[in-house]
This record gives sequence, structure tokens and C-alpha cells, in this order.
Amino acid sequence: MDIKSKNNHILGMLILLLIATAGTACIMALYPWLRQQAFEGAENIAIRAGGTGEWSGYGAEIGDQYYVFSDTWRVDALVFWIASAAFTMTALLAFLAGLNRSFGLTRSRLFSMPFELLVAVGFCAAALLNEFFGDIQSLVWHTVTGELRTELMEELYMGYGPAGAFVAALNVTVWFVCLLFICWLVVSAQSIFTLGIKRWFKERTLTGLFLLWGGRTVRNTCELIETIDFREDSTKRLLKIVGVNFLLLSVISCFWFFGIFGLLVYSVVLFFLLRRIYSNLQGKYQIILDAAGKMAQGDLDVEIEGGLGIFEPLRGEITKIRNGFKKAVDEEVRSRSMKTELITNVSHDLKTPLTAIITYVNLLKKDDTTEEEKKEYIRILDQKSMRLKSLIEDLFEISRANSNNVTLNLVEADVVSLMKQVRLELDDKICGSEIDFRFHLPDERVLLLLDSEKAYRVFENLLVNIVKYAMPGTRAYVEIREEKETAMISFKNISAVEITLSGEDITERFVRGDTSRNTEGSGLGLAIARSFTELMGGAMDVSIEADLFKVRLVFPKKRASEAEEWD
Repeated sequence: MDIKSKNNHILGMLILLLIATAGTACIMALYPWLRQQAFEGAENIAIRAGGTGEWSGYGAEIGDQYYVFSDTWRVDALVFWIASAAFTMTALLAFLAGLNRSFGLTRSRLFSMPFELLVAVGFCAAALLNEFFGDIQSLVWHTVTGELRTELMEELYMGYGPAGAFVAALNVTVWFVCLLFICWLVVSAQSIFTLGIKRWFKERTLTGLFLLWGGRTVRNTCELIETIDFREDSTKRLLKIVGVNFLLLSVISCFWFFGIFGLLVYSVVLFFLLRRIYSNLQGKYQIILDAAGKMAQGDLDVEIEGGLGIFEPLRGEITKIRNGFKKAVDEEVRSRSMKTELITNVSHDLKTPLTAIITYVNLLKKDDTTEEEKKEYIRILDQKSMRLKSLIEDLFEISRANSNNVTLNLVEADVVSLMKQVRLELDDKICGSEIDFRFHLPDERVLLLLDSEKAYRVFENLLVNIVKYAMPGTRAYVEIREEKETAMISFKNISAVEITLSGEDITERFVRGDTSRNTEGSGLGLAIARSFTELMGGAMDVSIEADLFKVRLVFPKKRASEAEEWD
């Protein structure tokens, strides 16, 4: 319930209280008029002053005076009509307040008694009112005549003021409770108008609640029966046990009184049998618990021995958990080892050109350096600085790619034309590498949804990787093949040195196939290629078979209309 609905509900409750209060005030305002009607025609006899004579009627001592009333029935009739009018008006106002849906009175738990109980309460209230309305009329009579105050003063020794206040409070309480009960009864009964007949029958009648409960029970029972596989051995075993139990109880019940002793014997046997089954289950459960405890303490080589009965399926699950833990631990150890290697490799790759730059700058500072030597030193400085720049740019690029801080401009690109463009740009390096490149490219276009610049960089890195690390005098194969749902680009070459790393490890940052690190390179080429490929929705697979090095790129076919959604 939101704040507005809650405030409206509180306002509705206050209106009901106000209706009961206003009705009570109106009734109490008529008490002086009722007093006037009661004393009209009454005779005052000063018995303490020695009055004489005989009188007939209802006599009462009020204060220090004695009165005789001959027509008390008139006040009783007036009280009846006043109460009827007040009850009717209160019921009408409560009905109108309950119809206002913004108040939400009929949705409150206070007014949600089931209809059958509400009818019973209403009948009981009507019977009680019929039984005790004479008492209410008597209370009003004794109040307006002052007789009740006099009795309180004489019997309880109360003062004039406190006795009058007590009498007034008693009358106010009686009328307020009666009117408030009518408000509750009317608002509770009128939920049929605010909830609708269908919802009211389901939520506010015992019949509807019972039918809903019965329907849910039948539905759940049917669903439970549908889930039971009667072909399972455990189900068959339970059915046999239930059947045998039914037969035994049927036979025992045939012996009437003597069947009680049979039931005692049967109960004792059943107790020990169930206790044995429970102990067996507890022992198997303890085996599983012990295995889980050992795994929690770090023992990932724990084995569960022996049969587990109904817990047998847990053996496989615990084995999966154990293998998962071992894999996670191995991954963590491998990750920490690679972090250490990463720090070592990046330090080495950054330090090598920086050291060379510092060395040649110091050589340039010497006065006896010739012009030819200066030119050679400057050439080397330019080479080393460019290598340092390239290394730093690659480092920033792979960092952005791994953090997904890269903006992709996805367009329909022809990967065949893109590969030809990369081959043309690297023609000098390819021709000078002593490697026989064999390009198998389709004649038709192969359109993929890619970022042209990133795809160009991927192809460039993979071709440069072949130029750097392939064995001279061997052939390298580059192939583009279009399939039904995907396009595949593959690169194959023979490595010049033995590769001791796996395909997964060699694509990590600062990892090279040349473990001696004598070749030019940052060790980031394959890592950048993998990151860009995955950012564009593709997959890169690296496999090594002896000295055969293979890279396989797979991109899904997507239309340009899907670019915005895919990005």
C-alpha cells in the first residue's frame, strides 16, 4: 500500500469514527427533551416533609424528592424511535463511506470477515439487542430522571458531579459502541459491491475459500501423481511397502478386540525396523557430510567410498564440485603465475629499448664522436624510440580492449577486400620474409558486420606474426571460407622454433613463441587480435600441432540492420 492509499484508508476509518461520534452526540442531545417528557405529568411528593395521600404509578426517590410517574411507556417508545432513526442513519452513512473505493475500507482485514460468519454475528447481535434493548431503555429512563445518579451517590458515596459524569460516560459508551458496531457490520457486508461478486465469493465467503482450497489440493495432488515415475525402483519399493502395510492392518483389524495385541506387536516391529532404516540413512548421510567437511578444509583429493543408497546421486555431484574446486585452484595458481610473468615480461620489453636509448644518448654526449658515428647513433635511437612508442601504444590498446573501453564502428565490410588490402600494405615484409604465402580467397564478396579498422589490425597482426616467427623456406596458408551461418578465416604456418606453450597460453599478454625473446615484438599481437575479434562478436581459436601453428577466426553473419541492436 502506497502512502496515498494509506492516508485515504486512515481518512475512511476516521470518517466511520466521526459517524458513530456524531450519532452518539445527537442521541445525547435529546436527553434533556426526554427528561422533560418523563417529568411531564409526574407528581412530586415531599415524603420527608410529611406528605399524605395515596398515589398509583411508578415511584422513585430522586435526590431528596419522591416522584410518581404514571406513563413511563412514553419515554420507552421515544427511545425506541430515536434508536431506530440513529441506527438507520448510521447504517446509511457507513454504506456510503464504504462505497468510496479510494478509502479502501472493504479491503482492510478489519472488514474482511467471511460472509457466513458475518451473518452469524449479525443474527447474534440482533438477538442480543432484542434481549437487552429493554435494559438500554431502562438505562435512559434512570438517566433522564436522575434516579441512577441518586443511587450512585447513596450506594457508592459519590459526589454529585462525579456521579453525573459517570452516568453520562456510561450512556455515551453504550450508544457509541452500538453505532460503531453497526458501521463495522455494514462496511463488512458491502464488500460485495466494491470487490465484485466473483472476487467477493472467492475471498469473503467460507464456501468460496473451501472450494479454492479443495481445487488447489486436487490440482496439487494430480501434479504430484503426474511427477511420480512408477517405473523407478524406489517408487515400486514404496508401493510394495504401502501395500504390505495395508494388508497387515486389514488382517489385524479382522480380529476385533484381539487385534489390539496384534497392533502392539506390529507397532514394536515397525518401530525397530524404521529405527534401523533411519540409522542406515544417518550413516550414509554422515559419509557425505564428512567428505564435504574435508573438501571445505582444502582436501580436494577426498574420495567417497561405499554405497550411499538413496544418496547415491550426490556422489556424482560432489565429484563435480571437487573437480570444479580443483579447476578453480589451478586457474588461480596459473593466474598468479602469469601475473608474475607479465610483470617480468613487460619490465624486460620496456627496459630493453629504454636502456639502448640511454646508452646511445651518453655516446652522443662524448666530444670525440665522429659525424658518421653520430648519424648511426641517431638512426639507432630513432629505431629504439619507435619500438618503445609502438610497445606503449600496443599496451594501451590491449588495456582498453580488455576493459571494453573501445568504441566500435560496425559496418558491412568485405573481408576478402580487407585481406587483399592488408597483403598489399605488407607486401615488402612478405616478399622479404623468404616465406611462400598462399592466399586462398573466394572470388565473390564475403560481407560481415565488423569494425573495418579493428578487423584490419587483426589481419595485420596475424600476418606480421607469421613473418616474424615462421620458418624461412616454408609455406604459409591464409584462407577465407564462407559457411551457412558464419565466415571462417584461417592462418597456418610452420614455426621456426619449437613451441612449448599451449594455444591458450600463447595468446596471453607479453607471451611469445620465441621464449628467448630475441625477435622483435611486444608479445601483444595475438592478445590484441583475440580481444578485437571477441569485441566484434567473433571467436579466435589457436591450435598447435608439433611445429604447425594455426589460427582460426570465426565471425557470425549479421545484417547491417542488426548493428545497433548487436552493439
